[in-house]
Amino acid sequence: MKISNEIVKQQFVQREYGLAHSTYDNELDFYQLVSSGDVKSLSGMLLTGDEDEAVLAARGILSDDKVRNRRYHEIVLVAMISRFCIEEGMEEMESYNLSDFYINKLDKAQTERQIIDVHNQLIMDYARRMKKKAAISPHCVRAMDYVYVHLHEKIEITDIAEFVGVERSYLSKLFHKEVGQTISDYIMEKKLQTARNMLLYSDFSCTEISQYLAFASGSYFAKCFKTKYGSTPNSYRRINY
Repeated sequence: MKISNEIVKQQFVQREYGLAHSTYDNELDFYQLVSSGDVKSLSGMLLTGDEDEAVLAARGILSDDKVRNRRYHEIVLVAMISRFCIEEGMEEMESYNLSDFYINKLDKAQTERQIIDVHNQLIMDYARRMKKKAAISPHCVRAMDYVYVHLHEKIEITDIAEFVGVERSYLSKLFHKEVGQTISDYIMEKKLQTARNMLLYSDFSCTEISQYLAFASGSYFAKCFKTKYGSTPNSYRRINY
């Protein structure tokens, strides 16, 4: 009963001061601008810090502390954007990693100005990535999706081409043209990125990670990892875990 009374009181205050949540359609429009990669429209919507307090309050009051209130709103924002971008084709791992990165930056921000800077950075980052992805054909998107789902297996380009429904040679040329790297290099990059995250955030041993990601051997995994990140898997974990 107490919670209900508090909600009624809050609604009364919002009506008295003319505050209202942004409509659902308006929120959808914004998220769709980001997930469609509409960088031009979004560049005119960046926050400057001069917004009226009522504008921020209209989004809802999540905390009486102004800095904390804005931080909470931005965390909700990046969580929503990450899901919308996944729906429009961004790889889950990429989207969630971006989300974690920006939430961490928001957590460290101490002032409203710093939070606003992170806000502007994150929406443009997501939008630019989605704009770039929009230029990629459905064949290449399906190929990238196949790689993501089968990272724990030995991935053959022939199997990817069969899944996509095109000839291997055609897919290889198309992928290199649109993505900017060969399919083999793309597969290796995604496997090593996954290995890096497992080293940072899990307790799996280097041998287990190598086996999970279907590397030919532990030594080959270590060699590839050092080429990309400049240190062996063991050293990388010891420094960054």
